[in-house]
Amino acid sequence: MARILIADDSETITTLLATALQSSGYEVEVATDGNQAYQMGLESEHDLAILDQLMPGLLGLEVIDRWREAGIETPVIILTGVDDERTAVESLDRGAVDFVRKPFRLPELMARIRQRI
Repeated sequence: MARILIADDSETITTLLATALQSSGYEVEVATDGNQAYQMGLESEHDLAILDQLMPGLLGLEVIDRWREAGIETPVIILTGVDDERTAVESLDRGAVDFVRKPFRLPELMARIRQRI
């Protein structure tokens, strides 16, 4: 069973994603801020992480940077409310495997997740 880390400060989003992923047979862990996401990534392996770019504590891109410095190569999908091409390009350049803007379509995001696992 694939393990997915979801990190977002929106309880609505984490609940929606966790429910959909668990219903699809994935094991899910949830972090509510960037510091917690970073620690969870250090403490256990995940097949994929879905990180909000604008979280309290560390930003999503900062989590990626620190994981890579620590040798953690977990694939990351960045979720963000920022509709900015520069942010999308920077996310991909810094190691994200995908970039999804909020509001997102759940079936499309689930397809992107399946593609990455």
